[in-house]
Amino acid sequence: MAEALLVLPCNRCVRLGDYSLCPNWRIVLRSVGDLVDYGLIDLAAIDSCKPGIVPWGEEKRLRWCDLYPSSDLYYRREPWRLEILYRNVLSDLRWLLARYKRIVYYVNVKAYREVLDRSRRVLGEAFLVPAGPPRNSPLSFKSRKNRDKLRGLLLELAGSKIKPVTGPP
Repeated sequence: MAEALLVLPCNRCVRLGDYSLCPNWRIVLRSVGDLVDYGLIDLAAIDSCKPGIVPWGEEKRLRWCDLYPSSDLYYRREPWRLEILYRNVLSDLRWLLARYKRIVYYVNVKAYREVLDRSRRVLGEAFLVPAGPPRNSPLSFKSRKNRDKLRGLLLELAGSKIKPVTGPP
C-alpha cells in the first residue's frame, strides 16, 4: 500500500472509463508517474458524478456520467449540490485516512478546492495537504514549476530518495 494518496480533479475521460486518458491527468503523470509505478503514491479524483472521491481505476463505474464542475454553472445555481459534495468527500476522506498517512490534493476547480479546504479544517491539516496549484486555472495546473513543487512535496511525504524528474515537460 502506498504512503500517500494524490487527489486530482476529475475530467471528461470519465465517460471513457479512465481519467488518465485526458490531458490534465497525463501532464501530472509525466511528473509523478514513476512515484505511482514505485507504489509510493496512489491516485484518486474528486468527481461530481459520484459525488466524492473516486480511486483511480474505479471510474469505470461512472462511464454514464460527464458533468462539468463549474462553480458558476453547476454549484452556485444549486448550492445544495456543493453541500452534498462536501459531505461525501468528508466521508470518503475519513475512510481513506485509515489507509494512507497523507492525502495530498492538486486541484484547479474552485468548488473542489473549496470542499477539500473545508474538509481539511475538519480532519486536520497534518493529514490533508494542499499542493496547489496557486491559481484555479489550466495554465497554473499545467505549469512545470507547479508540477515540480507537487513532486517535491510527494517525495518528502513518501520519504523517498528518488531524484526529481528533470527534462522537458
